[in-house]
Amino acid sequence: MNIENLEEPADMVRELRSMDDSQLIGQTLVQQGAIHAVSFILANGCTDEMALAMLESLRSNAAAIRAETMRRGKPELFPEDQIAFIDPAISQQAKGQEGTI
Repeated sequence: MNIENLEEPADMVRELRSMDDSQLIGQTLVQQGAIHAVSFILANGCTDEMALAMLESLRSNAAAIRAETMRRGKPELFPEDQIAFIDPAISQQAKGQEGTI
C-alpha cells in the first residue's frame, strides 16, 4: 500500500504507524518536497517553462541519486522516474545524465 493512494485519514495513520524510522523519514522528505514544489508554483505562478524547469531539475537529482545507489550496491526503489508528463527533450536529457555521477 502506498500512502498517496490512501482514501481515509485512518488508513494513512495506520500505514504511518507501521513504518520503521527510516521509512517515516523518507516519507517526511517526500511530503516536504511536494509541499515545497506546490507552494512554490502557487506563489510564483506556474508557467509551462517553470514546471518543465522544475521537472528537469528533479529528474537530474533523481538520476544522481540512482547513480549513487548503484555505486553503493543497493537496490534501487525507482529504476526510472515516475512521471505522468513526458517531454521528449527532458526525457533525452535525463537519460544522458544517468550514471554520470
